[in-house]
Amino acid sequence: MISNNLNDNVYTIIGACMEVHKSLGPGYPTEYYKRALEVEFDSRKLAYENKKKFQITYKDVLVGTLEVDFLIEEEVVIMVICQDQFLDTEIQQVLRCLQLTEKPMGLLVNFGGTKIQYKRIMPSHRNITNKTIKRYPLEQGRGKTRENNPIV
Repeated sequence: MISNNLNDNVYTIIGACMEVHKSLGPGYPTEYYKRALEVEFDSRKLAYENKKKFQITYKDVLVGTLEVDFLIEEEVVIMVICQDQFLDTEIQQVLRCLQLTEKPMGLLVNFGGTKIQYKRIMPSHRNITNKTIKRYPLEQGRGKTRENNPIV
């Protein structure tokens, strides 16, 4: 389950991205959008780290580092791109970042088109390693589909 605070942060982040795209429009290098996002994150009082690096190990040996564009409020990983459309490889890269960092949500943002594109990405339960998935009992009136079937 996603916390309200996480949803609020993602909503604020997407609003910041929309504001940057509205002001700058498409056509600039990716770094310009990243710098503009820093200004917007500061104005919205979001705690962030840019160019956050994480170590990648294989059999307890460091094989490289992975750099994400932003880590917001220690819970949302953001990757910024500028191209025509999303590619599956970028979505997979965000999923790997989430698996590596154990963060609950990733956001892939594309400033390359005339309209901003963004994709919320969450790790599947299969990608979470060494974690126990908690199941909560259904509450009255909650946990049902539109057809009134219980969600299991």
